[in-house]
Amino acid sequence: MSALSPEPAVRPNIVAVIQARMGSTRLPGKVLRPIAGMPLLWHVVHRLKRSRLIGKIAIATSVNPRDDAIVEFAREQGLIVVRGPEDDVLARFARAADMLEADVIVRVNADAPFIDAGFVDHLIAAMLADNADYVLLEDGAVTAHCGVDPMSRRALDKLMMDARDDPIAREHVTGYFKVHPDFVRIARAAPYPLLARDGMRLTIDTPDDLAFAEIVHERLAAKAGEAVLADLLLLLEREPHLRSINAHVHQKSFETGGLCLIRCDGGGAYGYGHVKRMVMLARSLRDRQGIGVVFAVKGSDDALLPIRAAGFEATAIAGDDETAIAALILQHRPDILVCDFRDGFGAAGLDRLRQQVGVCAVVDDASDRRLVADLAYLPPVPKATALDWSGSSTLVRVGWQWTILGARPASQLQPERRGLPRLLVTMGGSDPMGLTLRCAQALAGDDLHCRIRFVIGRGIGDGARLAKSVIALSPQFETIEGADDLGPEFAGADLALCAFGVTAYELAASGVPALYLGLTDDHVDSAAAFAQAGMGINLGRADAVSDETIVAAIRRLLGDTALRRQMRHAGLTRIDAQGADRIAADLAGFLAQRRARTCLRAS
Repeated sequence: MSALSPEPAVRPNIVAVIQARMGSTRLPGKVLRPIAGMPLLWHVVHRLKRSRLIGKIAIATSVNPRDDAIVEFAREQGLIVVRGPEDDVLARFARAADMLEADVIVRVNADAPFIDAGFVDHLIAAMLADNADYVLLEDGAVTAHCGVDPMSRRALDKLMMDARDDPIAREHVTGYFKVHPDFVRIARAAPYPLLARDGMRLTIDTPDDLAFAEIVHERLAAKAGEAVLADLLLLLEREPHLRSINAHVHQKSFETGGLCLIRCDGGGAYGYGHVKRMVMLARSLRDRQGIGVVFAVKGSDDALLPIRAAGFEATAIAGDDETAIAALILQHRPDILVCDFRDGFGAAGLDRLRQQVGVCAVVDDASDRRLVADLAYLPPVPKATALDWSGSSTLVRVGWQWTILGARPASQLQPERRGLPRLLVTMGGSDPMGLTLRCAQALAGDDLHCRIRFVIGRGIGDGARLAKSVIALSPQFETIEGADDLGPEFAGADLALCAFGVTAYELAASGVPALYLGLTDDHVDSAAAFAQAGMGINLGRADAVSDETIVAAIRRLLGDTALRRQMRHAGLTRIDAQGADRIAADLAGFLAQRRARTCLRAS
């Protein structure tokens, strides 16, 4: 019996799951755009139906209302539809596998109109023959085919158990196996001679890709669904000029795209806000733009831990900052340099370093360094809006939309809760002014009729002793110690008292009204912008505000449900947690433009 025709009694339930949504950033609604008179998604489904091994076909889309059109298409085609989180493709696949009781899941991209069912069966058969969990071609083998990845149910379940929060797994699913080849058993399929071509662009991401697909259908005199991939490849050999239609379009991938060096402060007196938000930017660069990231950190060694835990290389620097960065640039040859720090080289140093990289950007930096950078990203706080950019060629991006959070909000859905309201007290990762204990002592003497939870940051000296001291002050006090992600805490809070910093942005994005204590005059000015935007209340400098003022402000806001609701809405509408993704895309776009100009000059 052929490997392609297993006995019915032992034949696994093989299901193709097409991931599709209308929200493409480069070509919105592309999955339903026509090619040869039929929607792109129709082409994918039509070709999968020719498979000898696939038993069922499902479409996994999001719960976003704009994807209702995909659901309607699927119903017209008699297809199964699974809906799930827009930002969690892995969860959608898990739901589809459960619903269809799949043994093998074939992950299919909805942007691949030239799928070849014979090649798909070739991959599935190789995986089954080796009792493997994923399959790749043998080393050295090439193929023009794209958009299809078979995996076992075991592999999908293991992703859900062990890699559930990894951004590559969540967004790219099977891409996780390529980055972590020892995660599951991988079979190696023999070459497939009919499609053994490399360097072809056959996916749909831009209008030029659509134009290419239309033209090759015309040149092949093929109706919708009849353009055989092997024939298309022969056509491109005869008429190679057709490839120029979309040859300039780069496939987005987490594996390619260049390298970024991020210089930031972290740990000790610096706190951890810069590290947290730069890790988020690094994730977006790596996972959404295909740009690798390495870090250079000035501060304490513990600041390197979350960076390395996220899978990035991190180097501690000391002494001559510019010399250290120059050495790292020489070592890694990065395309982009991103600076998010306060203490270090100045404008002259950055200008020298800028000559060695393709793109240089600064984040939330009001110093003269901003004047020599290619790009500057700042929130709309007084220090940014009042800056003078005379004589500078820097591209300035100022606005709430460029805010980089230290974590994505756990949820923006906050159901009505019964019982006492929850007050979260968080004074940063290191709390250099000892505000946690001070606030606990102030709140212990007042009956606020609320649950109060204190965050004990990882960088606080003798955090365990501080936690015991806080708990001993009142039976209504609770502590949160060693948390890497405060998103769930933010989601459960009705109000927060915080030291102004990156946490203030995260609270706003989570819809949590906040009272801000500034550690510096700069913090107070920035907090004033948050207050003016209606996201919280600026209490002023922590060393100038009295305990009585802090307690009175908390009491007043706890008693004003309507005001807290307004503040929640203001935060959610101004800071949408997409700042890291926007900046990553902006950097990648700027780098691409600079590369294009360089190529033009070279030619």
